[in-house]
Amino acid sequence: MRILFLGENWYGSCARACCSGLRRLGHDVSDIDSQTIFPQLRKRSSRALRRILDSRLTAEYNELVLDLASTFSPDILIAFKAPHLRAATLSSLRKQGIALYNYYPDTSVFAHGSLLPEALPEYDCVFFTKKFLDKDVRARIPLRQSVFLPHGYDPELHKPHELDERDREQYGHDVGFVGTYTSQKEQLLMKLVRSKPDIDLHIWGNQWAENCQAEGLKKLIKGAPLNGTSYAKALGGFRINLGIMSGLVSGASQGDETTTRTYEIPACRGFMLHERTSEVLELFKEDKEIACFNSVDELAQKIDYYLAHEEERKAIAAAGHKRCVPAYSYDNRMAELVAWHVAHSSTHDRSGARSI
Repeated sequence: MRILFLGENWYGSCARACCSGLRRLGHDVSDIDSQTIFPQLRKRSSRALRRILDSRLTAEYNELVLDLASTFSPDILIAFKAPHLRAATLSSLRKQGIALYNYYPDTSVFAHGSLLPEALPEYDCVFFTKKFLDKDVRARIPLRQSVFLPHGYDPELHKPHELDERDREQYGHDVGFVGTYTSQKEQLLMKLVRSKPDIDLHIWGNQWAENCQAEGLKKLIKGAPLNGTSYAKALGGFRINLGIMSGLVSGASQGDETTTRTYEIPACRGFMLHERTSEVLELFKEDKEIACFNSVDELAQKIDYYLAHEEERKAIAAAGHKRCVPAYSYDNRMAELVAWHVAHSSTHDRSGARSI
């Protein structure tokens, strides 16, 4: 099958994992890396300049999508989030007989500009990674079809890696958290540090250095986010990996119950201490394949316990790995998406006569 894939292609991104997974499944995939049009800039002044150019860049991006579709002639389009894709572009692709799907990774569709809410009704199906998001979205905009399809892990990257001496020095610590800053994460980790002042905790991720206000945490922030192999090595190197949720964001009725780390940590055979949610307990057996916590007190107690019980900790990590791999891979997620397409496409020709 010919597939046009839209998403960021940096090494370690979920979009790249999905695109590669489709190729591993044998599909002919042509992809557009959105970062070739929309660079990820760090300085506020640079981001302000990009906002001035945003409408022109958006027009160029949509022209690129249409041009590639006209030459590649795909059977389906899979957009990973694609907040810059216009409804008019999707309508034009529909007229070419291309099936249109969006795999949506975030907790809100209303926090990323106006184009995305306008575009989502044009997709034949939106695949949400959060169960509650379908209700949130349908309360405000119509959707043709929607399916819950969770996050996964990248089998090319998220796996146990051998650590050399420098890796062990950098990542061989008691407790690690890797993830983008939010105020909820800061508050939880600050409470943890207050209850355990001598904790060997390392924090990696975007926006921590700029936004963290808690003096007790600043010394634990290790700088730039970990990506690619470094990220996978860190998950395997930390004795305990924290699975902390992001909290409530604009346009969402609740916070997330799982994140990409929910799958990536076990895939790397890391020990995961995850916030206890109904969704994560559907994926893993508590105290057998992962450990969970509800409060800071329980988190501190579980850290002490599992640091003191190394063999039990390693056994849980191994069982979590076995549960996760290969069942929760992005290859399997993409296979589910393509299977949904095959099951729901009763007719499909190049004139656009298609029933879904």
